[in-house]
Amino acid sequence: MPAFRAYRAPSANGAGLIDPPLIQADAVAQANRALAESYPDSLRDLRRLGRDEVVRAALAYTSAYRDVHWTEGRDPGRIIMAGHQPTLFHPGVWFKNFALSHLAACQNSLAINLVVDNDVAGDASVRVPVYDDLSRRVGMQSVAFDRAASGVPYEQWRIADRALFDSFSQRLAAQVQPLVTNPSVTLLWRHARSAIQRCDFAGCVMAQARHALEADLGARTLELPVSVVSRTEAFARFIVRIFDRAAAFAKAYNDSLAVYRAAQGIRSRSHPVPPLGHEDGWQETPLWIYGNDLPVRRAVWVRRQGDRLEISDRAGVAFDVDMSNLDQAADQLRSQCNDDVKLRPRALLTTMFARLVLSDLFLHGIGGGKYDQLGDMVAAEFFALAPPQFMVLSATIRLPIAEEQASAGVDGEAVRPQDSSEDSIAFLQRQLRQTVYQPERFAGHADLSPELLHRKASLLESIPPRGQKLDWHRQVTDVNQRLSDELAGVRHDLNRRIADAKRIQANQSILRSREHSLALHPVETMLAAYRRLLQA
Repeated sequence: MPAFRAYRAPSANGAGLIDPPLIQADAVAQANRALAESYPDSLRDLRRLGRDEVVRAALAYTSAYRDVHWTEGRDPGRIIMAGHQPTLFHPGVWFKNFALSHLAACQNSLAINLVVDNDVAGDASVRVPVYDDLSRRVGMQSVAFDRAASGVPYEQWRIADRALFDSFSQRLAAQVQPLVTNPSVTLLWRHARSAIQRCDFAGCVMAQARHALEADLGARTLELPVSVVSRTEAFARFIVRIFDRAAAFAKAYNDSLAVYRAAQGIRSRSHPVPPLGHEDGWQETPLWIYGNDLPVRRAVWVRRQGDRLEISDRAGVAFDVDMSNLDQAADQLRSQCNDDVKLRPRALLTTMFARLVLSDLFLHGIGGGKYDQLGDMVAAEFFALAPPQFMVLSATIRLPIAEEQASAGVDGEAVRPQDSSEDSIAFLQRQLRQTVYQPERFAGHADLSPELLHRKASLLESIPPRGQKLDWHRQVTDVNQRLSDELAGVRHDLNRRIADAKRIQANQSILRSREHSLALHPVETMLAAYRRLLQA
């Protein structure tokens, strides 16, 4: 059984995960280019076509909202890629974009970030930590920038509430500024207001706003939505070759998935992805279909009848192509797609195409790095080749909140913030139990009856043998109860200290999370952390 890498987020603030190290990135890209030269002629031809298409498309797309003249000195035959959903993700994810810019500059390559706008849209809000003075607790509140997306892909989600959208930065800043000054949302939303004049789809607006801010901060990358990549000739040729051997692809996919699940001890049939089904002659494929009329994603199924291939969602949308010539079949497939028939890759196929066809090096985050090891198995089995190596990058960057704020109201606390660890709480809880069962331990810290202490000591010195302890045990219980009654004040203090410690611990858990949106962080602290990590 193969061994799988377990990538984990760094625990220390400001620390990064870069695997393999940055110093090896150029060698990895060169090795991947050399590996690609050993691929079959058909795949090498597809790489030439796909890379030419994606560079032209990325230049055209990006130039609509930011300068691309920096690309003029770069080698268009060298491409480094990354990708993510168009969300206001946390700074650890954003680090990947700055690393993409840095590595491409070092290698005289083009940097292209894929906007994964074919994924189902998430929340239309950002979660913000909020401190309540009365309870001295930190909670989370949602600040919305639009109404909920109703389970459609990002490319189908139109901004529906301009009032919410336009006021988002002010409302978000007002919520977080008691804890964080100068959140980046103020700068980010200036670009968002410009982006919504060009496109009113949430994914487009968020991605272009973030990418425009990256330009302000010196990052030099191109971007391209997966929805645009999916309309290229190269992508059509790629998926037609999968359709042509759909059963073989499904076997490679499902067999690899079974091995991955067994190695990881995963029992769920839906994690990390569900298997591809086969029903009544129909073979499920690793694509989605949706459109403006029916914007919810459905599986793409194919059924072969001689040279004719039926393509359908098995729910009303269906068309066919002639598979006698695969390149012509790809042209037919593209001609069948329109605003109401959109074929989009699922996650593993997205990165498979990006790595095998479009790029020399792909930068994954932690999740992508874990699951694309499964994608490597599928690609190796189906295409009978060694897949290119990828890199995994992430970082842990916490909100720049002072220790006293992270402890949330330390004035008058019964415990210090540093005494709110699990071990410290367990120690306090043991002390609380001792006030009931070993009250004599507090003789030096409380005014306990000397007579009762002497009586307890005498009982402990004269423990009777087994079977004769009933009366002795009754006497010990009586003495403990009377001593414990004298420790009511100590017990009250311990309970207060435990409650304070748990509250501080809960507050710190929220405020020190690495998952807070980049919109809440000051640009300066994120950028400083990225520079340290990229210069290390």
